[in-house]
Amino acid sequence: MKVYFTASMSGKEELGSHYQKIVDTLQEMGHNVIADHVLGVDAKDLKEESKEEREKHFHKVKKWISGAEIMVAEVSHSSTNVGYEISLALEREKPVLALYVKDKVPVLLVGIAYDRLALVPYEMEGLKATLESNVDDLKEQMDVRFNFFISPKIGSYLDWIAKHRRTPRAVFLRRLIEEHMQKNKEYKE
Repeated sequence: MKVYFTASMSGKEELGSHYQKIVDTLQEMGHNVIADHVLGVDAKDLKEESKEEREKHFHKVKKWISGAEIMVAEVSHSSTNVGYEISLALEREKPVLALYVKDKVPVLLVGIAYDRLALVPYEMEGLKATLESNVDDLKEQMDVRFNFFISPKIGSYLDWIAKHRRTPRAVFLRRLIEEHMQKNKEYKE
């Protein structure tokens, strides 16, 4: 499974060994982990990037998140970038495992009630078991890709919905189907 990993760059000095162990464990479990943007970069280098380089990096991050099946985020150290990446993943209906060291509770995330967000404390000794159990749970939250053809008229309407209601086309269609499922008595039986 393709996993996008993220963590606070400013927390790397304190928690860098945790980041590396999380990524290593995910890879040992057989996952393809996108993590070089955190593990292979120094925070000082990021601050020296030009505006164009930052824009390029932002588009890469969006692409990586969209291409991943799940996100794993180490959230023990607060970071607006990580919070934004989590928001992007949830907006794209990606399951997110947000891990934090037991004594470093991410206060803002605790208040989010979202079925695709699992906020989980961890300890280094039990990290593998924590990851195995929670990644398995998140697999059940993954979407199944389903492509179909639509008329230009329907496409135009979905574009209008996306623009005026700020609802992605796929989210709008998913909600319509879920509403229909709830109303369908024969299906419920």
